[in-house]
Amino acid sequence: MTYSNEKNPRTTYPYKLGKELTRRTNVTSGKFLDLGCGRGEYLDVFSEMGFDVTGVDLTTHMVETHKSLVIDLESENLPKEYIGQYDLIFTKSVIEHMKNPMGLINAAHEALKPGGSVVMMTPAWEYTYWGPFYCDHTHVTPWTKQSLGEALQIAGFDDVNVEYFFQLPFMWKYPSIKLLIKLFRKLPIPYTPNYNSPLPVSHWFNVLVRFSKEPMLFSIARKNNVT
Repeated sequence: MTYSNEKNPRTTYPYKLGKELTRRTNVTSGKFLDLGCGRGEYLDVFSEMGFDVTGVDLTTHMVETHKSLVIDLESENLPKEYIGQYDLIFTKSVIEHMKNPMGLINAAHEALKPGGSVVMMTPAWEYTYWGPFYCDHTHVTPWTKQSLGEALQIAGFDDVNVEYFFQLPFMWKYPSIKLLIKLFRKLPIPYTPNYNSPLPVSHWFNVLVRFSKEPMLFSIARKNNVT
């Protein structure tokens, strides 16, 4: 329901984020794995960029045009043919839905080629604890910069970096305005973080306010080369 086309129509955001991921990781080709691929938007994006893409999810009824695997990474292991195969692994807004998120994090480490990179994105508890985090009733595991960084290190990742990330593409191009956004988010401007409380403002203004006040955690980590 949450990610239906009616409540969340497709936009150009996945394409913009995909380009930003390749810029930040410096991985521009190879095999791409989306853990928690949902309806396959990022599979479409990375396929268009020339990657060999694969998706993993609990259900793939919404993914029709790409190779996908149905598996529960909280309790199941990836098949052997997935181990050590991928140059770039991506997961967005998934680990907060898992009671055993280390299953997914460990799977990402196993599936990466030596030297490969993983990008994990999840809501920042520091900025959503007061309500927005639980607008989705399937959110069960909150994350902080410290907890996400430590989880990645426990799984065996190296070069772990976790930062706050604003889902506002113009900020990626002009990072110098981050201070203005930080000031803007302190203003008591009402906005709706859910789908049942529309406010009499434009959709795009609501997006600006919401994503100024609710940065995500953005982590990049690497799997060291095996000598």
